[in-house]
Amino acid sequence: DGLKNYGHSEIMMSEFWSPSPHRSKHIDRFFVKQAASAAKIFDKKLVGAESFTTIGPHWNDVIWADMKPSADHEYCAGLNLVYLHTFTCSPREMGLPGQEYFAGTHFNPNLTWWHYSTPFIQYLSRCQMLLQQGRSVADVLYYYGDHIPNLGRYKEDDPAGALPDYDYDLINEDKLLVLAVKNGEIVLPHGVSYRVLVLPNHQVLSLAALKKIQALVNAGATVIGTPALSTASLVGGANAEKERAQLVQALWGNAPGTVGARTVGKGRMIWGKTAREVLLASLVPDCAFVQKPEGKIYDYIHRQVGAADIYFLSSQNSVATQVSVAFRMQGKQPELWDAITGEIRNATTFYQKEGKTFVPLDLGPNGSIFVVFRKPLSGGTKAAASKAPNYLSYRTVETMKSPWRVLFDPEYGYQELRVDSLISWTDRPEEGIKYFSGTAVYRTVFDAADLTGSLFLDLGVVKDVGIAKVKLNGKDLGILWCPPFRVPVTGLLKPSGNELEVVVVNSWRNRLVGDRGKPQNERITKTNVTIKPEWPLLESGLLGPVRVMRGE
Repeated sequence: DGLKNYGHSEIMMSEFWSPSPHRSKHIDRFFVKQAASAAKIFDKKLVGAESFTTIGPHWNDVIWADMKPSADHEYCAGLNLVYLHTFTCSPREMGLPGQEYFAGTHFNPNLTWWHYSTPFIQYLSRCQMLLQQGRSVADVLYYYGDHIPNLGRYKEDDPAGALPDYDYDLINEDKLLVLAVKNGEIVLPHGVSYRVLVLPNHQVLSLAALKKIQALVNAGATVIGTPALSTASLVGGANAEKERAQLVQALWGNAPGTVGARTVGKGRMIWGKTAREVLLASLVPDCAFVQKPEGKIYDYIHRQVGAADIYFLSSQNSVATQVSVAFRMQGKQPELWDAITGEIRNATTFYQKEGKTFVPLDLGPNGSIFVVFRKPLSGGTKAAASKAPNYLSYRTVETMKSPWRVLFDPEYGYQELRVDSLISWTDRPEEGIKYFSGTAVYRTVFDAADLTGSLFLDLGVVKDVGIAKVKLNGKDLGILWCPPFRVPVTGLLKPSGNELEVVVVNSWRNRLVGDRGKPQNERITKTNVTIKPEWPLLESGLLGPVRVMRGE
């Protein structure tokens, strides 16, 4: 019994994987939901996970495309404490990239991008700071029976039929037996409450569980599930089976059919329907993604911290999308908290209707956002937002056409290059560039004729890891690690002679491919990992187009 084991833990620990050929399906990568449920029912704060595990990829994980969406997926399942897998200690004499465990993701000081990883760590930390506050909100409680072994899997398994629009937690028999009913809601001793209890569909329940279900329904609970046909136990012998039949008749009645509902005491027994179908008849969805692009995947988690409500939203889509989200909120100002930049601002466009607050959102590739409700709206439920959009739209003002000087770290390859256009390093004929791994500095000088309005510098495409550090006219504008690779530059530009510097980092993969087959004394790299013949070169560098854009 997985949940029972978690009852002896202070930190509920699980794991999740980044994309890996070894585990190509989501169901084989994501495991946090059971740990998060355990934290909730045992009243613990921390839900940890061995994070970003892979078998197959080596040094070529892309932070924004592989690692971020994997972490975001599990944040939505209840994760709030990341443990890096794996941080290898490699002796200096092992060289670079050095000794590694057979499984990754490799995340240690031997990475080419280690010194540029701070913004990603800050992102994880900001998310965890908020997600460790208060308690998660779930309307559905799923009792997963008493089979052995008994385990919860990943969130989208959705055994209670709560998704989308509502969330659920798992509970085992030990904690089922301490549930009570208060004002029609199902509550645990430490105050966690649920709207409905859902039973497993295998129609096997212990006598103790059946007796508890009868007590809960009589006290006013709503329970969803099919009649139990067996206790699958010798406890109590034949008399126990007679008692089971009597309890089933009392709860479900005679010949209940495949779909139905029945009032029992102060509560209801419902069967043949999902939790979502039952809740939609009387309860506004907690968080619904409406007006969303067809086929796109989104997820959320909702936490309450005192009188504040925190929603974390994740787009599990590799392209930018626009979506409207309906929250079970009224009379509060929605705030947009961006964990990538740390920016907090009020949503300017939203509306309230039928117990919901609708907020239109623009989410970048694998984008995420916190939407926080903590301040009352002036005007309450009748308040209207301004007409200003929640997000800017961007129009190109200037596209860089000036030549670039590119300086490569001489320790790992070619030293300097002058180019008129931006192409992948792998498209160059020079071996020191084609197989380069590490840091390259791009420099150019450009003019900007139109300096009006809110201006931004957009780098376009950055390969392979997707990390770029930007400096404009001597001012450090920080590290960009996920699309859109865009940074505000209002007030920093001048009509002519703007000096732009972009530092781009790629992974170890191309240098390892370049060293493949060479004698050890001719290699730049050294590692215990086998460099496989099927490993391809990965596009690398600043590919652009680099543009000045106006936000409107």
